[in-house]
Amino acid sequence: MSLIDIIESKVIDNKDDPIAAFGSAEEGEDPLFPYIDPQAFERVGVAAQKEQFTAIFDAITLAGVDYYLKVQETVGGKQYHLTKDDKVITTQVMDSQFKDTILDALETHQQS
Repeated sequence: MSLIDIIESKVIDNKDDPIAAFGSAEEGEDPLFPYIDPQAFERVGVAAQKEQFTAIFDAITLAGVDYYLKVQETVGGKQYHLTKDDKVITTQVMDSQFKDTILDALETHQQS
């Protein structure tokens, strides 16, 4: 079996979902799992959190490699730090405006 056959079978076996097919050992099949905040489920469900993170990571990818979203566990839930060159641009907790707040901070920082 060739490498291409193996790759194609993995993708087909996982319903053409490359993330599920090729998740890392560290992340498992869901690379967003470390970012999901279970303590925020009453305010923002898992699917909504994944949608927000997907949009944020897409924007970070386009913005450049210097930007990063770091997550920190706290007693009250997770805190997210948008950073550039290890300098914090904004800190945010998960809520319904999470994506907009992070994207606005990213855009504002890029323009400055």
